[in-house]
Amino acid sequence: MHKEREDGEVVTHVSETEARSGSRTRVTRNILVVSLVLVIAVLAIAMGFGFFETQQTGADEVNGNMTQQSAR
Repeated sequence: MHKEREDGEVVTHVSETEARSGSRTRVTRNILVVSLVLVIAVLAIAMGFGFFETQQTGADEVNGNMTQQSAR
């Protein structure tokens, strides 16, 4: 940070890093990417278990019975 006098006023200049109040690290980006991958994996696992544990519904039985009757 440095101060200069411009047009009779004191103006403070800061660098990009000082303006952002941080350093140039990729930690935040890495955390977001890892979190996104974990969320997608958990949702895929939850959907997989849901598909494998779902039993036939009443609509499946009706469609099966209609198919059998029409085949006769």
